[in-house]
Amino acid sequence: MSRALTIEVLYPEIANLHGDNANIGYLAQCRPDARVIRTGLTDTPAFVAGPVDLVYLGAMTEQGQLKAIERLRPHRDRIEALIDAGTAFLFTHNALEVLGARIRNDDMHYDVPGVGVFGFESTLRMFGRYNGKVMGTVPEVGVEHPVLGYKSQFSMVSAVPGVSALPGFLTADRGIGRNMSTDVEGVRRGSFIGTSLLGPLLIVNPHFTRSLLAQLDPNSEPTLAHEQFALAAYEARLSDFRDERRWHRFERVQSTC
Repeated sequence: MSRALTIEVLYPEIANLHGDNANIGYLAQCRPDARVIRTGLTDTPAFVAGPVDLVYLGAMTEQGQLKAIERLRPHRDRIEALIDAGTAFLFTHNALEVLGARIRNDDMHYDVPGVGVFGFESTLRMFGRYNGKVMGTVPEVGVEHPVLGYKSQFSMVSAVPGVSALPGFLTADRGIGRNMSTDVEGVRRGSFIGTSLLGPLLIVNPHFTRSLLAQLDPNSEPTLAHEQFALAAYEARLSDFRDERRWHRFERVQSTC
C-alpha cells in the first residue's frame, strides 16, 4: 500500500455506546501506522472526497440514529458507489439500521425514511429489549473459528416486502438473526459488513479481525495486538458458547408456523 491505511470513524460523539468504538482502538493498535479520521456530525465525511480503506459506524441512541440518517442521506449515492467499488464498511449494532429503507418507532411516534442503501426496515419497541448471544460461521475464518457476539437491542430488522433477500453477515448456529424468526444475521454486500452484534466484535473475534486486516491491506502480513491474550480469551469464550447449558431457551429462532 503506497499510502497510509485510512480508517474513518463516523460521528464518534454520538455513536459510542456499548464500548463498540474499542473496535477502532484495537485496529489502531494492530496497525499503529494507520491514519484514523474521526468525522464529527458537522464535518463532511472523508469518504466523500477521497479514498478511505474502512468506514466505521458504531452503536448509538435512537435519537442518534435520526441524526446519522440526516447526515448520511445526502451521501447515499457515494456510499453505494464505494460499496460497489469494494471499499470496506463495518457498521455495528444499530448503526446498520440507518442505511435501511425506514425506521419505525411506535413508542416514540415516528416512522422515518432511512438512508435507503438497503431494502430492509427496522421496528423499534422500547419496552421489548432483546438480550442474547449469537454464534455463527463466516467464510473468512470457517467453522473452526465461529464469530461470537452478543445482542442487546430494542429493534428487529426485516426485509421490505417485494425486495430480494439480502445476504447476511452470518447464519447463526445458535442465537437469532435479524429478528426472532430468522437465523440470518446482519448484512453483507461485497466488502460491506453490517451486524447487530456487540462485543466489541473485533476484540472478541481475533481470527475474524486478522482476516479483516488482510482484506484492508493485502500486501502486509496482518498482526494482532496482544495476540496471545486475544486468542486465549476467544478460546475461553468459545468453550462457553459451545456449552449447551449456557443458552437460554429464548436465545433461539422462533418458528412462525
